[in-house]
Amino acid sequence: MGVEKVYYLVRDMPYIRASSRDPETIIHEWRGTCSGKHYLLKELFAELGYSSRLIACTTVVHIDPEKVHGKLRELLERSRGRFVDVHNYLILELPGREMIVDATWPLNTKGSGAVVNERFILGENQHIACEPVKTWVVPDDCNAQDFKDRILKDSFTSEELAHREEFIKALGEMSRDKLK
Repeated sequence: MGVEKVYYLVRDMPYIRASSRDPETIIHEWRGTCSGKHYLLKELFAELGYSSRLIACTTVVHIDPEKVHGKLRELLERSRGRFVDVHNYLILELPGREMIVDATWPLNTKGSGAVVNERFILGENQHIACEPVKTWVVPDDCNAQDFKDRILKDSFTSEELAHREEFIKALGEMSRDKLK
């Protein structure tokens, strides 16, 4: 299987948090958010002979509550449209160059306002699913999820993190409803 097909398979997994972000669980449950999808994609790229670096970045997103409905609207109205997160994506290392790869949002979310990378062209940078505020290369010798959790704790208040958890859960429920 080629690198493009691997990318499309991971990208089009439903955006729903799995019970764990380890690659085996992501495959078994066939779902993931930015972290789980990119942890898996990094391993799959490596199996195909491609090196990549996992990137983590803080982001603060402003979403107009009027553009969504239900639980998402309620959550965004409470936060005045503000959503914080630590986003993950990859830098694929190619001969003589690097490529930004972001498989966060499935193709079926196109039109919802999410940044969907429709095409994978080896060597052509993709759009990052958010506007990074501060960026880190996740060291290969550490647990990527622990690294992300540490950045979350150091960067945001407990109230912001509680709101983040509710928001991601509501996004997953919305995605699950679309699959029915």
